[in-house]
Amino acid sequence: MTLFQEIFLVQAGVFRITFTIMKEFELIKYIRKTFEKNNRHNGLLVPIGDDCSVILPPKGMAQATTIDSLVEGNHFSSKYFTPREIGRKALRVNLSDLASMGARPPYYAWLVFALPPSFPDAAIKGILAGVKEDCERYGIILAGGNITGSAEFQIHLALSGWVQPRKMLTRGGAQAGDRIFVTGTIGASTLAYQQFKAGQSPYRWLLKRWANPEPKLEIGRFLAENRIATACIDVSDGIFQDLGHIIKDSGTGAELYWEKLPIFPRLKKLKPTPQMIGFGEDYELLFTVNPRNIKKLKPLADQITEIGHITKSGFRVYGADGEEINATNVGFSHLA
Repeated sequence: MTLFQEIFLVQAGVFRITFTIMKEFELIKYIRKTFEKNNRHNGLLVPIGDDCSVILPPKGMAQATTIDSLVEGNHFSSKYFTPREIGRKALRVNLSDLASMGARPPYYAWLVFALPPSFPDAAIKGILAGVKEDCERYGIILAGGNITGSAEFQIHLALSGWVQPRKMLTRGGAQAGDRIFVTGTIGASTLAYQQFKAGQSPYRWLLKRWANPEPKLEIGRFLAENRIATACIDVSDGIFQDLGHIIKDSGTGAELYWEKLPIFPRLKKLKPTPQMIGFGEDYELLFTVNPRNIKKLKPLADQITEIGHITKSGFRVYGADGEEINATNVGFSHLA
């Protein structure tokens, strides 16, 4: 069994210490005290401290649940991220998944720390401070988790929210003729990550985006509640690869137009390539809309960009003069 499996199978929903480093019981006490007010929610019947957390679902709602892992050297760097940014990002990358399905609060989180023996108390408290800040900002209740020893520092987090079964968004559902839209801008986080992996210090203006993603929760809920999007996904592994998931699950194809892509403004000066902007970590929403529903997007006009359309098959990216740009196999691979 891997460390990841052990963390989630040993004791879901409750902080337990499975190692003998640092100040074990003091850390448990600190976590419970830090999130004491956060746990006072009438939907959380059994909070941190028991073998499981127990949640009362809102009437008529279905639970949407996601799990993500943040590993030092891949998703963040303790050299360039503050502890608070690490804590906040652990929540936000999961919130982005919930946004892509149109999930609404209250959100419930289960946080797992894998800590090496030398990991400083101050860093743990800083990470928890970041988690607490975003719990308050986004309406998240920390319902439980786990703490275990590890050779390297990692954070794993499960997060759940609520969807109306007939209105939830999925990757499947796009049809030929649908228009393709994306929120915000893309590319800045991708380049920061690539600079870091190449042993370079990321530009400060890129690092800010990499360390501080902004989950598009309100947009996701708007698309779901008004039944506007036919398919939706968050851009975590790169815009080209994630669009590939939509067309695969929908049984369709797609055409994108390079000049329409909302590339981060300062990044355009670097003459970006698909590889430079398409490696992930953007955490924007990529979605498709039937042409007859385009007018419903008016309230989002300044937050979204139309970048292409769905076809019956294939995947192509076209440049300004109509030439085809190769964006095949561009995206992040977790097992590469």
